[in-house]
Amino acid sequence: MDTTESVVAELNVALGTDYQLVRRLTGGLQSGAFELTGGAVLKWTDNPDWAPRVHRAADLVRRARAVGYPTPEWLAVGTTAAGSPYQLQAFVTGTPVRDGALVDESIARQLIAACELQRDLVPDDVVNWSGYVHGVVFEGWDGLWERVREYGGEPADLIERYGVLCRPYRDHPLPADDLVHGDLNIGNLLVADGLLTGIIDFEAAGSGSRAYDLVSLAASAARDGAPDGIDELFVEAALRAGGRAAVAVCAASIYASVAEFAHGRAVVMEELVAAGARRVLELIDA
Repeated sequence: MDTTESVVAELNVALGTDYQLVRRLTGGLQSGAFELTGGAVLKWTDNPDWAPRVHRAADLVRRARAVGYPTPEWLAVGTTAAGSPYQLQAFVTGTPVRDGALVDESIARQLIAACELQRDLVPDDVVNWSGYVHGVVFEGWDGLWERVREYGGEPADLIERYGVLCRPYRDHPLPADDLVHGDLNIGNLLVADGLLTGIIDFEAAGSGSRAYDLVSLAASAARDGAPDGIDELFVEAALRAGGRAAVAVCAASIYASVAEFAHGRAVVMEELVAAGARRVLELIDA
């Protein structure tokens, strides 16, 4: 089984480098990042199923950076002998956002401008988020929708409300040619001196509607303590980007995914996720 030390040793052999492990970094929610000597950051996972996604994401990072999207440069991508995919990124100055209150109107508008750069950036991709959200909401993909419904209580009520919201859009085509980050929340931002310096955790990127990322930001702002009105800015931008059908279906799928992630972890997390989902419903229906 790989360890961070063994991954560093193996990538040094593969690349002919002499990187050394410095420290584990904060930021991101589900996977670790490690500062190395030489201004590099290592991310890796011991899940071999992620290897194709990581290798595909490297190309999407190049496309995004070519139009000015603020995500760190990927220096190298590889897979260890044990099957663990890894990536080396350039170190970017900035503080991970842990307090939603830091996402003021200026940062929010910088994020909206960054999402606009995603327009028509991926006309061809096997990882299509629009297909995924439609499948989750309307076709029972992976059983996610029903699992959340079976939690009962407020999750079941919210699933029902989102289902009603989405029902008119079952046969509505969703935009599919934008770049989609796929996990764009407040925890995946780096800021410094009032500027957005980095959007991180790009491994789940694919194509779809950029409205997905804007709705994800709205839900995150609502549950993670952003100032009043920031969530509304994101929803308004999402509606401009993708239209009501895309926003509704993306919001429903995002709620189901985040509700499952939060389920059983901590009551306060479940309550915050529900509060964010309620707020997004209110904004879409406003």
